[in-house]
Amino acid sequence: MSRSTPTNITLPVHVLEDTDKRLVEPLQSEKFFGRPSRSMVIRALLEIALENGARFNPEAIRDYESLKGELRRILKDRTES
Repeated sequence: MSRSTPTNITLPVHVLEDTDKRLVEPLQSEKFFGRPSRSMVIRALLEIALENGARFNPEAIRDYESLKGELRRILKDRTES
C-alpha cells in the first residue's frame, strides 16, 4: 500500500484521551504486531464504515448527531446479520 497525503482532523480532547485509554494503550503489548496509534484506530473505523457503505442512507443525515446515528445503524446491522 502506498502512503497517502496526511489528513488533519480536529477531535475534542476527551475523544483523544478516551481513544488512547480504551483503544490504543490496551494494544501496547508484545502480542500486538506493529505500532498502535490513534491514526490506526481512526483508519480501521473508517475502513469498517466503508465496507458497510452500501447500507449508508445519506438522506437520513441532518446534522452531526444524525450522522453518528446512521453510522451506528449500518455498523450495528452488520454485527446482527
